[in-house]
Amino acid sequence: MNEISRIKNEEGDVYAILRYEPTKNYLLMKWIGFCTDDELMQATLKMLEWQQAEGQQRACRFHVHDTKEFDVAWAGTVDWIVNDYFPKIHAAGVRYNISIVSPDLFSKLSSEALFEKSNPVLPTKLCETLSEAERFMAGQNPNF
Repeated sequence: MNEISRIKNEEGDVYAILRYEPTKNYLLMKWIGFCTDDELMQATLKMLEWQQAEGQQRACRFHVHDTKEFDVAWAGTVDWIVNDYFPKIHAAGVRYNISIVSPDLFSKLSSEALFEKSNPVLPTKLCETLSEAERFMAGQNPNF
């Protein structure tokens, strides 16, 4: 897996790591610890930037958010994700948003809220592990 960037807060702490898996052609954001809604949006927009700059040419159709180590409620950004962010990544070729749910109750509830609000144009799939997410992607993409 190729690391694209480590995203840090103002204190210099890494709260997200963006990686690309070239052999299976998906983009992965690993969320760590805590971040504010603004920081979450800034990091998420890095996924859009990558998708527009490189993902479209590679026909990358899957964005994965690993929230297993995320200890924050981010339900306040769900409407922004669904109404602003999803149309942009869909226009850039993404067809599936996958969330690996956190054991943290508030983060898990945020993932479930996103699942409930997402639409058929860009559905959100909830998974427990990265291997489960990869099996789902393989089932959607015969070239996986």
